[in-house]
Amino acid sequence: MHVISIISTKGGEGKSTHAANLGGFCADAGLKTLLIDGDYAQPTASSYYHLQYEAPYGLYELLMQTVDLNQPQQLISHTCITNLDLIISNDPHEQLKTAMMHAPDGRFRLRNLLQHPLFTDYDVIIIDSQGARSIMLELVMLATNHTALAMIKPVVPDVREFLRGTIPLMEGLLPYKDFGISLPPVKILVNCMDYTKLAREALNAITQIVEEGTYSSADIPVSMLATQIYDLDVYRLGHSLSQPAHRLEYQTDRKTPPAAQSICGLACELFPEWKPQFVDVIARGIRA
Repeated sequence: MHVISIISTKGGEGKSTHAANLGGFCADAGLKTLLIDGDYAQPTASSYYHLQYEAPYGLYELLMQTVDLNQPQQLISHTCITNLDLIISNDPHEQLKTAMMHAPDGRFRLRNLLQHPLFTDYDVIIIDSQGARSIMLELVMLATNHTALAMIKPVVPDVREFLRGTIPLMEGLLPYKDFGISLPPVKILVNCMDYTKLAREALNAITQIVEEGTYSSADIPVSMLATQIYDLDVYRLGHSLSQPAHRLEYQTDRKTPPAAQSICGLACELFPEWKPQFVDVIARGIRA
């Protein structure tokens, strides 16, 4: 079971969109995939796909431990995408933040819950998170056992927010190593890339910072992904049609790569052991 999180301490970076797209692509590759919507303020991932079955409970009941995990139908919703399940976000009044802050096991609770057989049966669990520094993001980070995928747009303010928000958040979690919890490696995904000079300058700046290791004095593993997601209408169209973007665009006459190639490249970088299955998705050309 690979648990990855999509993170940023800044809103509007595209976390929910690409959590949904990555989940849809993994599902089309035959991987049993669970998408957890951890953004209680703007639960976009909960509404990205049409649901064939909507469970009566969601993230709130999971973390408050008021749902029976031995009855999956109470918690697990089924999307219109085969192999892709969902736990909806249902905490509009942000009660979880206070509850987890005062619970003795608050920061560990999601990590512990994901050890239940209900979840270990999944190949991939993707956790979308809120774009803010909070205990809920800490909870998500500590539950991640594979990769924290940090979304950054190629503009200088977003690079600064990563350095001033995400990195200090991780530095604050380093003491949990004393409990046997290692932080996941952070892999930066540049979203909404374009061919402007400003975008190239911002990309060069964050790449240099990461390569030189000047982002932190602590031992925090951060690297850049080779894959970049370009600012394309097909991603907005996918959301509108309740479809993963790769199903909508396998070829293009543009200078930028088609959505299917970009999402496949992302999946291959994150999960190289499943590259043959991912390449097969492109070869089969599954469409909406």
